[in-house]
Formats: sequence, C-alpha cells, structure tokens
Amino acid sequence: MSATTFVDRPRALQQTRARWQFWHTPAGRPRWDRPALLGIAALAALLYAWNITGSDYAGYYAAAVRSMSESWKAFLFTSFDPGSTVTLDKVGGFLWPQALSARIFGYSNWALTLPQCVEGVVSVLVIHRTVRRWRGPAAGLLAAGVLTLTPVAASMFGHALLEAPLTMCLVLAADQCARAMLSGRLRPLLLAAVWVGLAFQAAMMQAWIIVPALAVAYFVVSPAALRKRLGHLLTAGAVLCAVSLSWVLLMTVVPQNSRPYVDGSRNNSALSMVFGYNGFDRLGGGWSMDAANSVQAGAVKGQGGAARGGGAPTGAQAGAQGGTKPSGQSPTGGDGSQLAVGAPISGWLKLFRAPLAQQIGWLFPLALCALVLGFATRRKQPRTDPVRGGHLLWGGWLLTAATVMSAINVPHATYMSALAPGLAALSAAGVVTLWRAYRKGTVSGAGGLRTWALPVTVAVQAAWAVHLVSDQADWVPWLIPLIVVAALAALGLLAYVAVRSRREDGPSPDDAPSAAKRRHRLRRTGTAGLIAGCLTMAAAPATWSLSVLDPRYTGSAHSASAGPQDVTIGTPAHLTDAQRKILDYVERRKGTAEYTFSAALLSAEPYIRLGGAAVLPLGGFAAGTEPVTLEEYQRLVASGKLRFALVGNRSSAGTSETARISRWVRSVCEKVDPAAYGGRTGAGAGQANGSGAQAGTGQPQAGAGQPHTGTRQPQAGGGAGQSLYRCAPEDVRS
Repeated sequence: MSATTFVDRPRALQQTRARWQFWHTPAGRPRWDRPALLGIAALAALLYAWNITGSDYAGYYAAAVRSMSESWKAFLFTSFDPGSTVTLDKVGGFLWPQALSARIFGYSNWALTLPQCVEGVVSVLVIHRTVRRWRGPAAGLLAAGVLTLTPVAASMFGHALLEAPLTMCLVLAADQCARAMLSGRLRPLLLAAVWVGLAFQAAMMQAWIIVPALAVAYFVVSPAALRKRLGHLLTAGAVLCAVSLSWVLLMTVVPQNSRPYVDGSRNNSALSMVFGYNGFDRLGGGWSMDAANSVQAGAVKGQGGAARGGGAPTGAQAGAQGGTKPSGQSPTGGDGSQLAVGAPISGWLKLFRAPLAQQIGWLFPLALCALVLGFATRRKQPRTDPVRGGHLLWGGWLLTAATVMSAINVPHATYMSALAPGLAALSAAGVVTLWRAYRKGTVSGAGGLRTWALPVTVAVQAAWAVHLVSDQADWVPWLIPLIVVAALAALGLLAYVAVRSRREDGPSPDDAPSAAKRRHRLRRTGTAGLIAGCLTMAAAPATWSLSVLDPRYTGSAHSASAGPQDVTIGTPAHLTDAQRKILDYVERRKGTAEYTFSAALLSAEPYIRLGGAAVLPLGGFAAGTEPVTLEEYQRLVASGKLRFALVGNRSSAGTSETARISRWVRSVCEKVDPAAYGGRTGAGAGQANGSGAQAGTGQPQAGAGQPHTGTRQPQAGGGAGQSLYRCAPEDVRS
C-alpha cells in the first residue's frame, strides 16, 4: 500500500461529500450564492405546485394523455384516442412527460401538472447558471428571481401547458450555446441543437424563434477560426433539423394504414400539419381554429355553458377584457354544435398594452436599457468578448421573439412565455451593469451620464409600472403608492450619493479617516438606493405572480394568466350523469367489440379522458380531417369491432365522411330508446361535448380586476342533442 493512500482517501471522500451537500456554496463564489439560489428555487416550486391538486384539465390534450398513458402506440404517435385513429392537431411531444407521469402515478390532474412544475424549477436553476457565468453571481440570482416572478411563467408552470417544456428546452439550449460561444467547441453547440430539436417536439416552429440568436452569438463571439465556425454551425444545423423533424419523418415513413391519421391536414401529411396548419398559415390574416383557442359560448368561469377543447374566451367575453375583438365566426363542431373561437389579440403594439403587458412587459424599459448600455460599454472590446456575446444571445432572443409575437395574432397570453427567459437575463444583467456604472461614477467623483443611468431607469420603470397598474388600481389599491414611495426613496438616495461624491475633491491626509467614513456612508446609502430601486421595479410583477397562490387568479390549463386579467375556462373532472349512464349502458352490451362506440372527436373527449373508454373518433379537431371513411366504418361494423354510435342530431349535413357516416347510421342502425339507459326521451343523451359543461352563478366583469367566480358543476349542455344507435353486422349486409 502506497504512502499516498492515507492522504488521498480523505480528500476523495471530502469531494464526494461536497457533491451531495448541495446547500454549500462552491469555492470561488460568495457564501450567500447557493443559499439564495435554493431560496429562489423553493419559491418557484411553491408558486408552481401550490394549486397542483386543484389544477384543471385541458380537455382535448388531457384526453390524449389518457390515451398515451394506456397505449405505447398512442404514446409514440401522440394519438388522441387509445386506438390511435387520429393524432393531435400538432406534434404532441409536450405530452410525453405528462403521459409518463400518468403511467407512474396514475391518471389525475396533479400527475399531469407535475412535469410542468419540475420543468419550471429546472428553467430557473439553468438560467441562474447561464447568467452567473456571463455576468456574475448577483446577476445569476437576479435572473432566476425575475423568471420566477414573471406572471405568465408563474401561471404557466403550474398547469399542463405545452409552453412549459418548450421554455425549459430553450433555456437549456441557450446554456449550451453560451458554453460553445466561450470555448469554440462543437460538442456544446450540438447539445444546444438537440435541445432546440426537442423543443420543436413541444411547440414546432415556435422553438426555432431563438435559432437566429444562437447562430449569430456563436458566429460572432466564438474564438474558433472562421471556417471552423461555419462548419460547426452547419453541423449543428443538420443535427437541429434531424431532431426537430424526427417525428415528422416517423409519420412519413410508416405506412398510413399502420399509423393514425394526421389531424390538422387534409392529406394525412405531417409536413402539412406542422408547417402549414401550425406554421405559415398562422402568419396570414386569419387564424385556424385549434384546441388552444376555441371554446363554446359561456365557458368562462362564472357563466353557464360548456367548455370545449381549450383556451381563450369567446369573442364577446374577450372583448370585455380589453385588447381583443369579438370573433366573427362560429365554426360548427363535428356533432353540429356551434363553437365560439376566441378572438386573437392583434396589433403591432399589443405587447405594450393590457392584458399582455401585465403578463410579460413589466421590465421592458430595464431590458432595453440593459441592451443599449451593454453594447455601448463593450463596443471597444475584441470580437470574442463574452459579455457582448451574452447581449447578442439574450438580446437576440428577446427581440426576435417580440417581433414574431407582434407580427402574429396571439390567441392567449401563454405565448408571451417565449419572451420570459430573454427578458429575465437582460433585466438581471441590466441591474448589474447600471449599478457598476453608477458605482464607478460615484467612487471616482467624475459623474457623467452613466452615473445617472440607474436613477433615470428607476424613474422610467416606476412610471411604466404605475401606467400598467392603473388599469387594475381597484384590485391592488396599495400597489401604486408603494411603487411611488419606493421610487422616490430610490431616486433621493441615488441622487444624494451622486451629488455628494462629486463634492469629495480629494481630502488632505489629515482628513483621511473622516473621508473614509464618509465614503463608507455613501456606499451604504447608495446600496440602500439600489435596494429601493429594485423594489420599485419588482413590486408589480411580484404582486401579479404571487396572486397565483389564490385559485381565482392562477390561470388555467388553457391559458396562462396571473392576476386580475385571468379569464379561465373550467373543465369538469367528472362525467355528467347523462354521460355516465350512456357509457355504463354501452360497456355492459358491447361484448367483444374493440370500440365502445363512435362519436365526433370533441364528443368523444370526455368519455376518453374521464371514462377511459376506447371511443372511435370521427373527424378531427381541424376542419377537413377525415380519419375514418364510410367504407372503413362499415367494415368495422361488419367485423363486430364496433356496435354502437353516438350521433349528433345535426351532424348529418354536408358532404364530409363524418356526415356520410352519420346519415348511414341513422338510416340502417337501431336507435336506442333513452329510457333504456336512464336518459330522458327527447333530452338528448350525452349532450356535453368537449370538456363538458359547467354552470355558474357569477357574472363576468370587465375591468376592476375582479375574477370570474361561480360554481363549477358539470351539466349536460353544449347545444345539439345526441342519440345512441346500435349497429349490427347485418345492417351492413342489408
């Protein structure tokens, strides 16, 4: 045994212990760094998971999660139904974590929400690490805190929304790109491309918003030679495309009869669904109806009606909230009932107006100042300056996302999460840059414009916050006085230090002790001014974010929104009596049939999500989707795989395959008397469609910051009635 063994073993053991003692700050950092980070992470976890057991379902997507948690084929193809008849109307990779969670913990609302809570905490920790390497420990903590207290993020990470995994993957991509930017190595750049590709599985082309910022930052700042940089970017681009289009390639190479039909396309093409229906079609003047922005009239909390599919309020309701216009169309659902499409928020300045600005825009002035000052102070640095590279990365992210979101029609505030990481990083860097410029000017006594940049930014931020809060002054009447008092205190203290520092003309040696004391007092006074300034800037977004602890202001699984702008859609957690009776009746009589019954896709949703039934969906969420033809339907009936059909009373009109199937069922199959399963004759069995209905007693109020309240009781509703039919193989032969 060597003499070094007894020396090395304790050192190795000490290193192992250090890895597990995560609460200890690593060497080389301030002692307060790790405890502060853990405190911020704990706050993030508290905000995101506080209402986890009361979080609601996003009916259309939650039904797909139920299917994916029960069938690996449905999991792979992100199918809506357990039989993998039709996919979602978008790439469903964002549901993979939810489906795995449901497999592990059982299907429930909290099991579907848990992955988003974890993704939110991971995003906070990763942005801290990235910004800390860029601008130091204080900036890293500020970035983590700003992201935690961004209202749209506080709501989003507490619900089953696709933007949660998207945000996490993009933050991880930015982290790896920052590593590659500093080292010039290919490996972290490829990892960044992989993370963007995984983000594409969650939100498709929305994930590519940050690609220009990543590419420009690496190309400009990387220390590698020009030819090597170009080669690295081309290689990373190939990896990005390969990972991004992997699911599309899977749907393309697998024979159509071995996979589900692609919703959102008229030709069963995944490319058409991704780049057409969910891509360039949305850059035009219209907005295609999808599960994220369509609901039945009266689905807002506090109103009677049926929630259907998903997201924004109806046109009239959204108009009452400001920033939206009533929708002029009411598309017809597969069962003949009317859908009211939530009106998108349009206009190039919508990010600076309520309700979107109150979810994301509190720190716009600070971020803009950080970007301008960052480039101004680093303009003489070499090409590989990492500080300027960080401004290219995060500033490019923020500006690109803001441009895209300004150009398109935004259906709900959740889309604003695309700006959150870039805004958090720039805001944190801005505070550090402004403070260093202020300290440099006050310590040297030179003054100058940079010395006054911090007080001016605090004043602008205070005015901007008061402007945004004034729309909801009745909701938080104490907030404007708090902002004004904090701003006046910050400006007074900062101005006092700036003026007094210029009067320090260089004391004589005899006055050195007293001068040192004066400088120390000035430093403490300046620090107090900085704290008051941070309170000025953080008071309003923190108030909005912390409001998610109140279930009335927490948002929903259809739209992330914190504070009084929250217009949520309730999704029943139980089948209605009519739905339960019809499901029990069919389950007892379907025998060996593969499918419980057939129904229009949105009518099938509650039976799949809440009843776990193998319903055959007819039609798709997008108009023109025809996963089942009449001939295929007849073959299923003839083979005994399908024995019952739930048909809407107005679903037979038109020339679509679903309409042809409905007419055929009505003409040859036997109608089941509602009395046979406890229904009411003429009442329409199983009328609740989509997410079901809910009644409420409260009336929605525009302005005044009042939430929509009301009892959440699922009822039969949703417009057109439905009838149950029994089909037999003989019906096909006849």
